[in-house]
Amino acid sequence: MATIRTVSGDIARVGADALITAINSGGKWLGGIDGVIKRAAGNLFHAQAGKAMPLSDGQTVIAQGDGHVLKGAFKNVVFVVDNLQRPLREVVYLGLKAASDAGFAKVSLPTIRMGLMLGAVEKTIDEAVSEMACGVRKFLAEHPKTSVQDITFVVYDDDRTQSLLESALKAN
Repeated sequence: MATIRTVSGDIARVGADALITAINSGGKWLGGIDGVIKRAAGNLFHAQAGKAMPLSDGQTVIAQGDGHVLKGAFKNVVFVVDNLQRPLREVVYLGLKAASDAGFAKVSLPTIRMGLMLGAVEKTIDEAVSEMACGVRKFLAEHPKTSVQDITFVVYDDDRTQSLLESALKAN
C-alpha cells in the first residue's frame, strides 16, 4: 500500500522520482509550478513537453531528467495536459498512472487548480481538495500493484488547504 502524505513548503525541495503536474496544450507554461520547474531545471523538462506538441487534453508526457544536476530534489516530471475539460480527479489519476507505468516509486504533486485556475472547473478549495483525493483513491483501487509507493502532496504556505487535504486523504 502506498504512503500518502501532505507537506508544506517548496515542491522543488521535496525528493521524488517524479513531480506530477498539469500543463495546458498551448505551450504557455509560465507561472506557478511551471516557474518552479524552470528555476530548478531551466527548460529541460518543458522542452520535452514541447517536442510532444501538438498536445491534447488528458495526454501525459514523461519528461526525463536523465541524470542532469538540478536545483530541485525531483528527478523527472510527469506532465498531464489539462485544458480544464475534465474533473481534477482525472488529471490526478492520469498523472499517477503515467508515473506508475514509468516505474516511478516516489512522486510529488502540487495542489493543482488551486491558484489562478481555482473556479475554472472546481469552484472552491474544498471541491478541488475532494477531487484530488478521489483521483488518488481511484488510482490506488484500480492499480493495487503500482510501482508508486510514496505520494506526497505539497502545499505552498496554506495551513487550511493542507489540513483539508490531509483530512480528505485520510479518508482513503
